[in-house]
Amino acid sequence: MTYPNVLVMGYLRKTGQLTPEWQMKLDEALNAGYQRLLTYEVNGGGFDWFGQAPAKTILTAYGILEFTDMAKVRDVDPEVVKRAKNVLYSRQERDGSWTMDVPMHSWNTLGNARLPLTAYIVWALREAGLKDPEVERGAAYVASHAAEAGDPYVQSLVALALVRASDVQPLEKSAIRETALSHWGSAGDGLCGARGDTADIEATALAALACGRQQSPRAAEALAWLSKKRQPGGDWGSTQATILAIKALLEDGGAAKKPERPVHVKLRVNGKEVVGAFREINGETFDLYQQVEIPAEKGDNIVELEADGAMSASYQVAGRYYLPWSLAPRPEAPPLSIEVAYDKQEIDLDGVLHATAVLSYRGRETFMVIADLGVPPGFEPDASAFERLKEKGTIDKYSLTGRQITLYFGKVSQGQSIRLEYDLRPRFPIIAQSPASGAYEYYAPDNSDVSRPSRIVVKERK
Repeated sequence: MTYPNVLVMGYLRKTGQLTPEWQMKLDEALNAGYQRLLTYEVNGGGFDWFGQAPAKTILTAYGILEFTDMAKVRDVDPEVVKRAKNVLYSRQERDGSWTMDVPMHSWNTLGNARLPLTAYIVWALREAGLKDPEVERGAAYVASHAAEAGDPYVQSLVALALVRASDVQPLEKSAIRETALSHWGSAGDGLCGARGDTADIEATALAALACGRQQSPRAAEALAWLSKKRQPGGDWGSTQATILAIKALLEDGGAAKKPERPVHVKLRVNGKEVVGAFREINGETFDLYQQVEIPAEKGDNIVELEADGAMSASYQVAGRYYLPWSLAPRPEAPPLSIEVAYDKQEIDLDGVLHATAVLSYRGRETFMVIADLGVPPGFEPDASAFERLKEKGTIDKYSLTGRQITLYFGKVSQGQSIRLEYDLRPRFPIIAQSPASGAYEYYAPDNSDVSRPSRIVVKERK
């Protein structure tokens, strides 16, 4: 959440809406986030997903972008960006390009895999205000190979790196237009391996940024599409998609515009008004995300919105429901699957519950998979098993909370099956149901699976 908080704080400050209360909340969050981000810097500079050398080229450029935006709202040690910059400069090829150092990224299958990476790095360095010869050599490489950018994702990175009107023209032609909306699809991976719908969101956000900087009419259409794709929780699925979408929306000053006069919106559900559902929309509240729970009935429901004035706004209706696990749909052979089993359903208070989790992956090689293992209420996991898994290189990182064990896998190969064994110790007698355990690709969260929970009984000592 650190990068979104940075962008929101910058927006509130720019628009004069940063109140002392929000200043205090955001300062506290950014201070904690800044310290956490520093733990991902490796010795010698640059960044890695787990803070382990060597630094990853693409993540180091991403770090420069984030710390550059952060420096606009709080103090940032300039030496952090300087060290990251020097790492990138040391890896630059003689022709001005950079080479991918993450082997499983689909950019490696492109005719020119160096073009999108080089364009992204040049964009990051220029956003940081750097004009060194290395930056200009990188820009010259991108300019000389711009015609090779066939995928809209790559076209967007090229346009952001070069900031030329001519580089936005291919984006205007490749836009997928739907009435007043425009978006771009991507046949390959996103910056950090996103695929499918998530990669399309990233591509559209990057295109919106590029088009907006050249006053292209496609920019506003792209922002409207991004607003439509926002999920009920306010995010866009993955971290990278959310950051790029927010960045695009806020650079334009926000998707919504101030109404000429205060506007009141009535909400009716099945013909009955929900009194006081929304606050008045005026110069102070026009860009707030307002949410209300509506009383839905079984079967079809009619939701109506009525405004007493003109305004620029988007709306979303989402539903949620619960299913018994016996009815929950699950593919027979999902690309990513997880199964968690316990060696017993009843144990004594002084006993040990042995758990086995099996993570299976059938997709192409990826580099960021996360498994969340549910901890039954009243149990405490033995961390020593996870320390051993980390030492063996089976996992790259782990964290323990009261209800969950989170495991991070930096690389998972096609056809790989990972068996994880660990112990849980009861703290008091209880009849409990373990939380569901799940696994997902961090930058392609649609590729996920859930293992159903189990009922556990802890008996009193005899």
